[in-house]
Amino acid sequence: MSELLYQGDYSFRLITDNNTVVYINPDKGKEYTHKADIVIYTAKTKNSLIQLGILKDRTKVVNRELLEVGQSATYNDVHIEHIQDDMFCISTDHKTILVSGDTEYIKQQKKYDYALVPIEGNQWDIEYLQQLAYRVIPMHTSSVALYDYRVAIELRAENKLLLEPGMHVDIQVENNRNLFAIEKQLYPLLKDAGEKFCMTMVSMNDGYAMAQMQVRSNDMNPLGLIYGGISYNFADIVAGCTFYSAGGYGPTLSSNFEYLRSTADTDCLIAIAKDIKRGNHIHYIEVEIFNNQMKLVAKGGFTYFVQK
Repeated sequence: MSELLYQGDYSFRLITDNNTVVYINPDKGKEYTHKADIVIYTAKTKNSLIQLGILKDRTKVVNRELLEVGQSATYNDVHIEHIQDDMFCISTDHKTILVSGDTEYIKQQKKYDYALVPIEGNQWDIEYLQQLAYRVIPMHTSSVALYDYRVAIELRAENKLLLEPGMHVDIQVENNRNLFAIEKQLYPLLKDAGEKFCMTMVSMNDGYAMAQMQVRSNDMNPLGLIYGGISYNFADIVAGCTFYSAGGYGPTLSSNFEYLRSTADTDCLIAIAKDIKRGNHIHYIEVEIFNNQMKLVAKGGFTYFVQK
């Protein structure tokens, strides 16, 4: 297994099948528990390797000054090529990963397996991105936050793969489902939910989903609170989408739902769902509902039967 983990902003961690640990722009997010064999910089960072605690005696550092354009180097099972300016190509385990700083155009005509591209402040040509790599992973979606879902989903490339901070992907396995394709397959459900609940799917990818629902006057009971059934149905829809995004299809077996905080003076609800247990016959999805101050107001669990 070759694991690519997104830590947030420009930062990634790659662990190869031979357990070589590669950090790309180490600076933001978590998961700095492994010592670095290789560190690659395409962007400026604030934290040093000593601050992050990932430095060891034989850590190899690669940046624009240490590896000139056109040059390449091999460390363990990782081959690194400096393509141009702030762009590098990482080759390992029969896969190629393009890492871009802020440059929007690549002179070299080659299709990569993965391309890590910064979105905030850049105007990428969608057709160009779809020719650039089999999978495009948006990064640097905000200048102030680890990740901005709204900016990421605005990139309408069909080969887009959304990785939120803390999510990882096995680069050797071709089973990653992108948001654009899932949106097409779930369009009738999402359209119906949008009309009935004023709901918008913010992010959805391989067992993870985030959605927002605007609260309207007819969603409120006489006490000025959101009807319990509204919150439950919202969670149920998002859980179902999460189940589908994880590759599942089938009926709901059971559910439980708890109301934890008043929903008075709430303009919108935000649902975050995660695939907790993914089995051959049973999937279990956990959903948390937050108000517009991101305070937890309800949570629940949904169990689904995997229909073959």
